[in-house]
Amino acid sequence: MNAVRLPALVVVAALVVGAFVFKTQEKEESLQVADPISYSELSFGSSVEEVSGDVWFCVGPTNKLGGIDEQVITITNLRPEITEGLKLSVSNSDGSLTERSIQIEAQGVLEILTSQERDTASYVGVTIEAPQGGVLVEQQLQATDFSGVDQRPCVTTASSSWIVPWGTTERPGTQQTLLLYNPFQATAVADLLFVGNQGLRETLDSQGVVIPGRSIVTYDLAERIPDTALLSSYIEVRSGQLIVSGITIADGTAPSGIKGLNASYGSPEIGGDLFLPGSDGETFTGSVVIVNPSESAVEGELVVRPTNPDVFVEPVGFVLRAGQREEIRLSDYTRFEGIGPYSLYVRSLDNPSLSASYIRQFSDQEVSIESTDSSISSTTGLHVLPAIGYGSTHWFLNVSGSSGNPAVVTLFNPSLKSISSVTLSTEQDMNLPDPFELDPGDRATLQIDTTALIEVGSSSPVIVVREWLGPEGWVNAYGVSVEDSVVAIER
Repeated sequence: MNAVRLPALVVVAALVVGAFVFKTQEKEESLQVADPISYSELSFGSSVEEVSGDVWFCVGPTNKLGGIDEQVITITNLRPEITEGLKLSVSNSDGSLTERSIQIEAQGVLEILTSQERDTASYVGVTIEAPQGGVLVEQQLQATDFSGVDQRPCVTTASSSWIVPWGTTERPGTQQTLLLYNPFQATAVADLLFVGNQGLRETLDSQGVVIPGRSIVTYDLAERIPDTALLSSYIEVRSGQLIVSGITIADGTAPSGIKGLNASYGSPEIGGDLFLPGSDGETFTGSVVIVNPSESAVEGELVVRPTNPDVFVEPVGFVLRAGQREEIRLSDYTRFEGIGPYSLYVRSLDNPSLSASYIRQFSDQEVSIESTDSSISSTTGLHVLPAIGYGSTHWFLNVSGSSGNPAVVTLFNPSLKSISSVTLSTEQDMNLPDPFELDPGDRATLQIDTTALIEVGSSSPVIVVREWLGPEGWVNAYGVSVEDSVVAIER
């Protein structure tokens, strides 16, 4: 493991803000604090007495799995004092457990190589207990041979229901694995259902799956349901709670040419109003996979929300029977061409029981990276981002870019009627934009050409996403919201 200090930061920022009036929505919106489920949330107050403490969960493959170079858990201490009481627990599939206390210097960073904690396990589940809060925990995976990298915050949510809208078992050359992590003492029992080419189905061993306490169970979908280009998974836990992740490793030999690494956590909730950051309108339009895990049919729309106030785009309608899913390829709709930057809104017109993910992938032939750094070259990439039904007024995010290949931070206002005033700040000396406003549906981008820890505050909920594209692969993930700042976005 390596302990380092947060570096001094120099940032080149470029802010692009548009304006938008959401023409298709006439219903009055209400913002309700309805205990929305946030993927990653940290407690952070002016003193340790004001915080409730956090428990972080990370799950993924180690370098003992073929193709994976390393799994790194990064813990950032946001406080100006040394952490106290941090506890690290690492579990694997045979029930073995290691535990130890850790300490991080004031505003320091600790990197943990899981291969040094569990030197024989292919998959591990990691729990980090932070009784005083104030730490941000992330997982990074790298698969150099597959041009794959995945970096995203670990989660602070355990749930009895999970949905993984997208996966693939296309052959040859793809691995698709469900990871079921039980960080608690009691045994959990789960039922798994899948939606593939033949509709809703089970496998012989997908009902009553036992996950012993403080262990991880791997479920190989490529072996059980092969040759399925799009495979959705539903996980219902009869007893206990789990953390669920879908791992995709693709080497580029499948007919579709898919190549890269994805390790996205499932969605722990369903809803009728879900939001995605969309695109800059120029590259990688991607697909939206929408699933209906409920027992009733759902009629809905995928709404494209351009930042240009003079542009209106007709939504894409859909009807999903119970358990059904649909993939909407944005490139199939010529009306989306040339509209500029946009965000995406998945809305139910009746039964609020949807989950969705945004999938983008590219190959050498589809994109070139414009960069002043001669060492940067186009390879391949894959990323999956779940749609969420909440925003926050307080975010933290770690961003890593370079002068020749900057990272991009996207901030967008999911509200249907409220303007949000946004402020960006940091403890370090940084060149950040002055406070600005985002109209309903508006989207702004910020380019960062170094490693930066950024704090985002806003007058009404916004959604914050970071993205980086380079020769190692593609990284795209939400920031980490702060406790008591999360609000469900509802009509």
